Amino acid sequence: MFQFKLKTHRVDAAYQKPHFFILNIGNNSGKPLTEPCPNCFVCICQSEQEKESLFWILFALWQGRRFHQVLCGSVIPFIRKKELSNLIHQGQKYAIHFPDKFRKNVQALQLLQQKEKEYAKITLSIKEFKTVIGHQMIK
Repeated sequence: MFQFKLKTHRVDAAYQKPHFFILNIGNNSGKPLTEPCPNCFVCICQSEQEKESLFWILFALWQGRRFHQVLCGSVIPFIRKKELSNLIHQGQKYAIHFPDKFRKNVQALQLLQQKEKEYAKITLSIKEFKTVIGHQMIK
């Protein structure tokens, strides 16, 4: 099992060890982030390898909407550190018991994430071309 620490992120805090952030408020609670935001936890890890593994465990849990089961709050949903930690430990068990499946799933998620970014760039370019054509027609 990984030896990570979950803390509430403070804007003025600096972290020396490998770390990433986890959104803790809203319907996207549990989403791992590379950059901090006002409402997030920080996951401090012992190594870069641990950080990468935990990041993708969280990404998979978030994509699978596993955090929706434990969200609290009637107006603005949020996740507590305890529930987040429990879900991370469940994901770790999967990674430990099925290392080959975990590795293949992470590779698939990384590829899909990369393709999603590529398609987002293409979509943005298409919108820009439409705008240019629309402006040309009005001249």
